[in-house]
Amino acid sequence: MLDLNQMSVFIMVVQEGSFTGAARTLSIPKSRVSRMVTDLESKLDVRLLERTTREVRTTDIGLQYYEQYKPLFEEINDIHSRISDISSQPSGRLRISAPVGFALSIMGRWTSEFKQLYPEIDLEMIFSDTQVNLIRDGFDLGFAIGELQDSSLIARKFDETDPILCASPDFIKQYGPFTHPEQLNDVPWVQVNGANGFSHNTTLVHKTTGESITVNQNDSVLTNHHEVAVNHILAGQGICLSSAFFTYEPLIRGELEVVLSDWAVNQEPLYMIFPSGKHQAKKVRVFIDYFIEKAEQINTLMEQCSHLPEDEQIKKLKQYLSSDDAIHPRLRDQN
Repeated sequence: MLDLNQMSVFIMVVQEGSFTGAARTLSIPKSRVSRMVTDLESKLDVRLLERTTREVRTTDIGLQYYEQYKPLFEEINDIHSRISDISSQPSGRLRISAPVGFALSIMGRWTSEFKQLYPEIDLEMIFSDTQVNLIRDGFDLGFAIGELQDSSLIARKFDETDPILCASPDFIKQYGPFTHPEQLNDVPWVQVNGANGFSHNTTLVHKTTGESITVNQNDSVLTNHHEVAVNHILAGQGICLSSAFFTYEPLIRGELEVVLSDWAVNQEPLYMIFPSGKHQAKKVRVFIDYFIEKAEQINTLMEQCSHLPEDEQIKKLKQYLSSDDAIHPRLRDQN
């Protein structure tokens, strides 16, 4: 009779690419991992893995066994997770991938509050603009800007990034005042590129007349890191097409100013993405629900004051972030 534990250990060895990695993930000795796989091979009377001093790889029949058994293994885990979730508190390690631009104070505030709400969840956050494969790289969920191509992922729209033109007061004094997008063809730019070369388009549309102008960015500084870009904008080295979501703090402090506020740039969707599956772990579900709730709070606030000038909207956002309203009700009740 086959041992499900042995089969599960074999699956983990293939996924981790080594006995050491599987032992670490399963929190059992490497010798036990090796013995369980050897016993499984003996019962099946086949060799599932080729072992060398440098690597472990599947044989042809081992790969076939892995591909056919893995869905059954996931189904068993899914059943166990659903039963466990009925009564358990959200717990376990939650691995999150996000663009570098998300390494912001607002992200930190939200994740720290989330940790207070769910202390049994251990957070691991990786910020990178390189291409990430959530399943292969072992992430529970991630954030992505722009339209998605991978149909194996579930995408939930988190927000619409609202691109704005901003510059330092000194830069505006030197090159401005700006009254029309055509002026932007003759000034230096600080451009932020994201993963796979993503950058905001530079077609501006007048909010009232509908006039459309495409601007050529003369890049003085080109970077894939929002914080680096902000330092250069603050130094008066260029105008930047960014987002209030990323630059609201220097805007609040008056260190940056919005340029051509009567002109709009097409919005880009911001998604939370996670692997498809029949069941989501409770730790993933509560994180998704929490972040959607926080984003909706800010969106509602900005909609309520959308008739106000940009500077008044920023004041409202600042007041909200510093008030008790920005704290989750459960934490307010504890205090």
